[in-house]
Amino acid sequence: METLIIQPKDKAELNFFLELAKRLGAKAATFESDADERLLQSMEKNKKTHKVSRQEVFDTIHEIIKE
Repeated sequence: METLIIQPKDKAELNFFLELAKRLGAKAATFESDADERLLQSMEKNKKTHKVSRQEVFDTIHEIIKE
Protein backbone atom coordinates (compact mmCIF):
# COMPACT_ATOMS: atom_id res chain seq x y z
CA MET A 1 0.00 0.00 0.00
CA GLU A 2 1.23 3.51 -0.74
CA THR A 3 1.50 6.30 1.81
CA LEU A 4 0.20 9.84 1.46
CA ILE A 5 1.90 12.63 3.40
CA ILE A 6 0.03 15.89 3.97
CA GLN A 7 1.64 18.84 5.69
CA PRO A 8 -1.15 21.03 7.11
CA LYS A 9 -0.65 24.77 7.53
CA ASP A 10 -1.95 24.84 11.12
CA LYS A 11 -3.38 22.76 13.95
CA ALA A 12 -6.98 23.24 12.77
CA GLU A 13 -6.16 21.88 9.33
CA LEU A 14 -4.29 18.95 10.91
CA ASN A 15 -7.35 18.11 13.00
CA PHE A 16 -9.54 18.37 9.89
CA PHE A 17 -7.42 15.85 7.95
CA LEU A 18 -7.19 13.46 10.91
CA GLU A 19 -10.98 13.58 11.37
CA LEU A 20 -11.53 13.11 7.63
CA ALA A 21 -9.28 10.04 7.58
CA LYS A 22 -11.08 8.63 10.61
CA ARG A 23 -14.50 9.09 9.00
CA LEU A 24 -13.30 7.49 5.77
CA GLY A 25 -11.95 4.52 7.68
CA ALA A 26 -8.35 5.22 6.72
CA LYS A 27 -5.42 4.83 9.07
CA ALA A 28 -3.85 8.17 9.97
CA ALA A 29 -0.98 9.09 12.26
CA THR A 30 1.12 12.15 12.85
CA PHE A 31 4.85 11.94 12.24
CA GLU A 32 5.54 12.40 15.93
CA SER A 33 3.23 9.58 16.98
CA ASP A 34 4.68 7.30 14.30
CA ALA A 35 8.23 8.02 15.46
CA ASP A 36 7.19 7.41 19.06
CA GLU A 37 5.66 4.07 18.08
CA ARG A 38 8.81 2.96 16.25
CA LEU A 39 10.97 4.02 19.19
CA LEU A 40 8.77 2.02 21.56
CA GLN A 41 9.00 -1.05 19.32
CA SER A 42 12.80 -0.77 19.24
CA MET A 43 12.93 -0.35 23.01
CA GLU A 44 10.71 -3.41 23.51
CA LYS A 45 12.93 -5.48 21.20
CA ASN A 46 16.13 -4.34 22.93
CA LYS A 47 14.63 -4.85 26.39
CA LYS A 48 14.83 -8.60 25.82
CA THR A 49 18.59 -8.56 25.22
CA HIS A 50 21.09 -9.08 27.99
CA LYS A 51 23.00 -5.86 27.44
CA VAL A 52 22.63 -2.96 25.04
CA SER A 53 25.46 -0.54 24.58
CA ARG A 54 24.90 3.18 24.91
CA GLN A 55 26.06 3.67 21.33
CA GLU A 56 23.51 1.15 20.05
CA VAL A 57 20.74 3.06 21.83
CA PHE A 58 21.86 6.33 20.26
CA ASP A 59 22.23 4.69 16.83
CA THR A 60 18.67 3.31 17.04
CA ILE A 61 17.26 6.69 18.05
CA HIS A 62 19.22 8.38 15.26
CA GLU A 63 17.86 5.89 12.69
CA ILE A 64 14.29 6.55 13.81
CA ILE A 65 14.74 10.31 13.65
CA LYS A 66 16.23 10.13 10.12
CA GLU A 67 13.15 8.35 8.70
